[in-house]
Amino acid sequence: MTESAGSPSFVAGGAELPFNPADGAFQADPFPAYGRLRDQFPVLRGPLGAFLVSRYEDCELLLRDRRMGKDFANSKFFQQIMGEAGDNPPPFLGLGLDDWDAKLFMLTDPPEHTRLRGLVSQAFTPAMIKDLRVSVAATVEELLGELPERFDLMERLATPMPIRVLGTMLGIPAEEQAQFTRWSVEIAGLLDLDVALPPEVAEARRTAVAACTSYFLKLAEERADGDGQDLVSQLVRARDQGSMLTTQEIAATCVLLVVAAQETFSNLLGNAAVVFARQPKAFTRLAEQPETTDATLDEVMRLEPPAHQVGRIALERMELHGHVIEPGDAVILLVASANRDERVFPEPDTLDIERKGPNHLSFGRGIHYCLGAPLATMMAEEALRGLTARITSLALAEETVAYKPGMGLRGPARLPVMVRKRVS
Repeated sequence: MTESAGSPSFVAGGAELPFNPADGAFQADPFPAYGRLRDQFPVLRGPLGAFLVSRYEDCELLLRDRRMGKDFANSKFFQQIMGEAGDNPPPFLGLGLDDWDAKLFMLTDPPEHTRLRGLVSQAFTPAMIKDLRVSVAATVEELLGELPERFDLMERLATPMPIRVLGTMLGIPAEEQAQFTRWSVEIAGLLDLDVALPPEVAEARRTAVAACTSYFLKLAEERADGDGQDLVSQLVRARDQGSMLTTQEIAATCVLLVVAAQETFSNLLGNAAVVFARQPKAFTRLAEQPETTDATLDEVMRLEPPAHQVGRIALERMELHGHVIEPGDAVILLVASANRDERVFPEPDTLDIERKGPNHLSFGRGIHYCLGAPLATMMAEEALRGLTARITSLALAEETVAYKPGMGLRGPARLPVMVRKRVS
């Protein structure tokens, strides 16, 4: 990286490209930078040797490619991070935590990934999602209640809703769910590729991860010999029936679910609200034509995905746009950039719910396709139904949207809105 008159820039091919994830202008609108990457540097080797890939065709191919793994612990990228961090490594993707003996299943490769994902997937079957819909709708009704004309959408709905839903799935008592909301705020960046954490932030994250893990370790032991239908009880029974599942893996999996659900859904709903505030006709159409909900959500997910990038580790040597990627190299797939690739999507910056063609990459592809995608979609459907039943429009109460820090995950930190309520 080099220092210029403005923000730090990556250097590629002898030319400077403004691209600083910490810069306020980039956080407010990263898409112009993504466009320059697609045009000039479809593959760019950035800090710590990670390759950034920005075009749809390349990202889609690599998401499916079995030569791409997810075990970051065995990557050059992680080893360099740990080497530079010395005695105080950041809690990066759940790695570098002294008391974390199990990997997150989303950061494993087959056959370990196949085993762990198979056990967790029982909570995300179509039948389970269908059964949850009634309680999700009830949660939306309770959280929204009688809306005032101005409120913070993140505080009122987007942040508490996933914890409430996960509380039901995991069997967490209602009186203990508020603690998870507090933990989730500290743990939130665990899935981000943010390795330059201030010491106090890193320590707060470690503390929250340790507390959340300890909670689930204790809960798993309490559910032993029980017949509960919550996911923790089901995983404990799988452990006791010889599935080679450890109690630490149960706890790690539950922490992952809390963090992934919290971040994916809160970002999804917050980003959707920003889109609707800036394109009010889209919200009006959604309210008048609820049958367009699925298409609207797909297009919102393409335009403003909750995660802007996903990471992979090369398992074999390969070449892409003249770059040689060696085993152990990290590859960062910029799915938010791919979703707006003009080579694939005509007028890519425009919301068009009648758009035809390839699907967005926001939930991934291949064996690591987001396990919670059906749940997140169903929750978003119910949240939008609750909103459109109460209001006819929403607008941003502040001109500037304050986004959460980081490059990998993207969503509003807070979102004050003004609404026009329906007349009864």
